[in-house]
Amino acid sequence: MTKPIILHLGDPITYNHDLYNGPLSTRFTIIRDDSPTREAFIEALKTNKYGPFVAILRPHFSSGKTMGPWDASLISLLPPSTKIFSSAGAGYNDISIPALTSRGIYYTNGAGASDEAVADTTLYMILSVFRNFTASQIAARSGDTEKFLDKHRNLASVSENPRGKVLGIIGLGRIGREVVRKVRGGLGMEVVYFDAAGRVLTEEGERELGVKWAGSIREVVEKADCVSVHCPLNEGTKGLIDREKIGWMKDGVRIVNVARGGVVVEEDLVQALRSGKVAAAALDVHEFEPVVDKRLCEMENVTLTTHVGGGAVETRIGFERLAMENILRVVGDDGEVVGEPLTAVNGREVREVWEGKNKNKEE
Repeated sequence: MTKPIILHLGDPITYNHDLYNGPLSTRFTIIRDDSPTREAFIEALKTNKYGPFVAILRPHFSSGKTMGPWDASLISLLPPSTKIFSSAGAGYNDISIPALTSRGIYYTNGAGASDEAVADTTLYMILSVFRNFTASQIAARSGDTEKFLDKHRNLASVSENPRGKVLGIIGLGRIGREVVRKVRGGLGMEVVYFDAAGRVLTEEGERELGVKWAGSIREVVEKADCVSVHCPLNEGTKGLIDREKIGWMKDGVRIVNVARGGVVVEEDLVQALRSGKVAAAALDVHEFEPVVDKRLCEMENVTLTTHVGGGAVETRIGFERLAMENILRVVGDDGEVVGEPLTAVNGREVREVWEGKNKNKEE
């Protein structure tokens, strides 16, 4: 019996060799993609170079993207045998999820693997915007004794402890919830939340986590001393934090973004920082990444990092492992769907597609 085929995109496995060389290689024939460009990959699909593969494996979020973006035109070329696109990483704004769903293809990410690291980064960002640590660090690194002494003497008068302040969470998924646990237990902040995907906890769930549903995004940002963004980038969230939303916020609010750069309109943020409407901001992600707005770079009240919120070895190991485990959960020895993935982005929608196909077959 011929084993089902997995198309492996990008770099080789780095960490989970036992899983890759064991269960995955035992059940599947793994073919590595060698297309240097999008055009070459399209030609490979058109000529059926890789055969009727049942799964796509992308075990590294930073590689295997030369053929992107994964839009409807590219996805239409995948063989009918494809059941799952299993990727590392958390974000999926370069993938047309609706196009995959319409074909009955699961898209899975590394949800969960980066929760701890991203939540820790958020904690650092929150502390930085309240305590002005970036301004202090710039002065210390300057080697200038006058700058050092100036910050030593004067930063305390414009810095505050987070305890007792209100954190407004936008997006209460896995990472958002982990952030709540850390800021409630570690920083003593109050938390209100809004979730664009409509996730609202029960009263009991809110008590257990220690959050309060604000009712709308406006009510969240109006109440918050610090707004922290934890939602995916999609058509509904692109440019979500703009001039209007910032206008609803308290004077002297702090803004933290560890989600996706496109959620925040940086031009509007710059103007709000200049006017003092926003007292400080911290961005791990950037609207035009990897380009960082030079005006933000020059501001001592802005903390900037290089999209490393999830950047920890434990995250890489988890991303890689989940990418393989999702395929093992979904595809059986005969290449057909035998189960549901662990971290599907479009799980419910794909199940509905498959149920529709099965119903049509029965009729």
